[in-house]
Amino acid sequence: MRGTGTLSLFCVLAAAAPAGAATRAAKMHGARAVSFLPEQVRWSGQDRGVVDRGKAASLVVDGGNAGWSLDWLSLRSSRDGDVDCCASGDGFTNHQAGMRAWHAVGHGDTVGLAIDIGKASRRSVSPLVFPAKSTAGYASAQLTWDHRGRWSVSTGWFRQGGWGGRQMDLDVIRLGNGEPAAARGVRTALRMNLSDGGDDARTWLMLEAREGRRAVGAGAGMRHASDAGLTLTSMF
Repeated sequence: MRGTGTLSLFCVLAAAAPAGAATRAAKMHGARAVSFLPEQVRWSGQDRGVVDRGKAASLVVDGGNAGWSLDWLSLRSSRDGDVDCCASGDGFTNHQAGMRAWHAVGHGDTVGLAIDIGKASRRSVSPLVFPAKSTAGYASAQLTWDHRGRWSVSTGWFRQGGWGGRQMDLDVIRLGNGEPAAARGVRTALRMNLSDGGDDARTWLMLEAREGRRAVGAGAGMRHASDAGLTLTSMF
């Protein structure tokens, strides 16, 4: 998925959208751009460390009690070092397209469906691995129940590429580029808003559990994996 092609398709869809449709866009720079990383799949510490630019755009059709949207997301690391293929530093680029649909239920509650598909490209210079570029795709589908922006419960399926289950030489390059392990399975999460910001909440507490399969070593196959975690996120 090339970012330019995806954005062009997004513009065509926006032009053909029904009356009442609106477009939204947002940009982030620096460490705050990491908040754009989709949480349905795993990201390595290196991914989170190099991302410093993010762009998001949405075509939204909102009927009041129900609506849908088409979304486009682009993330990347700084351009520093792009001129020289052997310059120091890590490179990361991510493009994602998605669809959202939601419907109001009761007073202040909303049920939503989200489907995303994306691709992340990485390049790293390591003293152990010749500089190379690797690419891995991912996809996810998630159903969410949101209560007035105060808390939400979600469950869904995800699948992501990465090292593990491939040829040893390719896995070594992927490890050197900082890719997370390949994984697939189901994910359930509870998110609680610890601030009073509503849609602009800046502090969240999340409890999540994952059940499925995950690579455990370079050149190894996928094995059963169960994970549970507690995460506190705050933006400054």
